[in-house]
This record gives sequence, C-alpha cells and structure tokens, in this order.
Amino acid sequence: MKDNSSQLELDLLMRLQENDEQALALLMERYYAELYNYAASFNRDSTLVKDCIQEVFISLWQRRDNATTILSPKYYLLRAVKNRVLKSAHRAARNAGTLTLEKEYTFFCEFSIEKMIIERQLSEEKAIRLKRIISTLSKRQQEIIYLKYYQHLEHGQIAELMNITTQSVYNLLHETIQKLKTVWHSEFVAR
Repeated sequence: MKDNSSQLELDLLMRLQENDEQALALLMERYYAELYNYAASFNRDSTLVKDCIQEVFISLWQRRDNATTILSPKYYLLRAVKNRVLKSAHRAARNAGTLTLEKEYTFFCEFSIEKMIIERQLSEEKAIRLKRIISTLSKRQQEIIYLKYYQHLEHGQIAELMNITTQSVYNLLHETIQKLKTVWHSEFVAR
C-alpha cells in the first residue's frame, strides 16, 4: 500500500496529464524550496537557478502527456533541475571561454552539525508542545486527529469507524484543527 504522499503525487501526475493547471501549481508549491536549495548547491546565481526551475516546470507542462510514466516526481524534478543548471553553467562557461575539462561542476553545501542539532531540538520541542495541546482536546477530537493524521484514513472510513456522518467528520475535523491553531498561537503569543 502506498503512503498518502506517494498517492498524492500520483494523483497530481494524473491530473497534470488531464491538463489540470492546478496540479502543476501544487507540484511547484510542494517542491520549489527543495529544488531551489538543491540547484543553488551547483550555482550561486539565484536568477539562473530560478529560471532553470521555471524551465523545468514549463517542460513538465509541455510533456504532461507522459506525466504518468514518472515514478517519483521528486526524483524527476531534482534530476531535471540539476541537469538544467549544469547545462546552463556549462553553456555560460563555454561562451565566456572559461570552460575547463577537469572541473565538471561545483557543489556548494555546508553540512552544519550545529544547524541539524538545533533543527532537531526545535522539532522535538514542537512535538512535545503539540502532544500537550492534543491532550487538552476532547476524546472524540483526539480520535479524529489520530485516525486522520496518524492512520491516514479517508473521511468516509473515519465516519464509519466513529459511527458518524461524513459531513460530521468534516465538521469535527475543522473544529478540532481550529482549536489546535488557536491554542498553538495563543501559547506562542504568551511566550
């Protein structure tokens, strides 16, 4: 069974193949930051990097008839952006007369252990805070959060398990998320 992320990606590719521009926008929204960070590791020219990413998405749209042959959108996009950035850099170096055979490409990346530790600590703090806030929810609200976000069930499945209507699932989920947001933000402001 595929996880929800993989299923979403497959759905987006199918929608893309059906000329759904919103699917392309969702793919861009989902992957743009990762693509930018990866591409910027090969070339520090942010304009060139942004142009290359845009060209990749334009190319994907132009070749959308073959979109369902893509097995992993993330891999496909990372590879396409890398190739596009390296070709652009190669072409610029050739035009400037600075092309060298021994230097295939440069990879700029700072692997900061401190940054990873800080990010992990912040994630852990957020997880502890979220767990505490969830514990303040009613049992039904806790159950719906568990079924939706931990078990990744569809709304209809949740309705059957909780013995409520599908509309009630939407309502309860909306109410629960609103409460989580309110408590989360009120605690943030109180800090």
